[in-house]
Amino acid sequence: MEDVLYHKKYGYYAQPLSRAIGRGGDFYTSVSVGSTFGFLLARAIHREWEAEFPGGAPPVIVEQGAHDGRLARDVMAGLREIAPDFADAAVYRILEPRPEVRRTLQESLASDPSADGIEIVGDVAAAGAPRGIFLCNELLDAFPFHCLFYQGGTWHERRVGLQENGEGFAWVIRPLPPSLRDFATALGHDFPEGYHTEVAPAVDSWVAESAALFPERGVWWIIDYGYPRSDYYAPSRRKGTLRCYDAHRAGEDPFASPGQQDITAHVDFTRVAEAAERAGLRMAGFTDQHHFLIEAARPWLLSIEGQAPDAATAKRLRQFHTLTHPSLMGRQFKVMELRRGK
Repeated sequence: MEDVLYHKKYGYYAQPLSRAIGRGGDFYTSVSVGSTFGFLLARAIHREWEAEFPGGAPPVIVEQGAHDGRLARDVMAGLREIAPDFADAAVYRILEPRPEVRRTLQESLASDPSADGIEIVGDVAAAGAPRGIFLCNELLDAFPFHCLFYQGGTWHERRVGLQENGEGFAWVIRPLPPSLRDFATALGHDFPEGYHTEVAPAVDSWVAESAALFPERGVWWIIDYGYPRSDYYAPSRRKGTLRCYDAHRAGEDPFASPGQQDITAHVDFTRVAEAAERAGLRMAGFTDQHHFLIEAARPWLLSIEGQAPDAATAKRLRQFHTLTHPSLMGRQFKVMELRRGK
């Protein structure tokens, strides 16, 4: 998975600016719905900073998993709309560790006046500040993961091997490595024969690294699709959450079209919370996108209540409906809030 997604030349994410969204391309995301997602995050950022970060320090926002930088542009545009002085003082840093992608983003943003205030950095040391707000949208679902398989009353690992004719990849069942045994033991044995699921240990080190961004006070918003552990590893979820997406078609075969399709698994948010506690953070909230964005939008919605919307407001309201509707994106995506300090 590491290679087929992140190989610097052939990986699916090697050229984020060339990935189309929509029919024939990637699945729609909250960002691709339109600028309203960034506008509402801007409102949440402004409200949070004004309320919880007194002292006049310049606002610092760090985003990881920025894809083509669209969300960064939308957030900064939203801040300019609602609080121009705040936007002028704000520093928005995109954290992108891959040099090739970093160069591509830098070239793209350099020619875009709407990208003023956006920096691109390569590591936590360059991105961090004493205080700040972090956000990532659909980042953790693309972390490489191990595939667990329950057979004969015992946990195994599904690994990648070759077909008998040597012409393609195939699943092979192997004993669990030592690194996964404690986790599998904790899951127990109340699972049906042939049950399979996923575990992404890289989440632990990522949380520890991200927690170092803001040593004095910070807020971390992690937005993704996933479940608490009790739901993620429910015996009824017998086929796990591994999904593949190719030209707007969903599938479950990660060996089809390597490098040409996205591979994801849902996030075990309990694992994120446990890693955060070990890193000195606390979980301050866990909700769905519906409730998070409605709270962020409340002042804006009140400001237009009773008015006939103009074309721009009507467009924003349509996008808001898509982002928050329970049967669309509102319940699918979750938001975990981590904090350090007050």
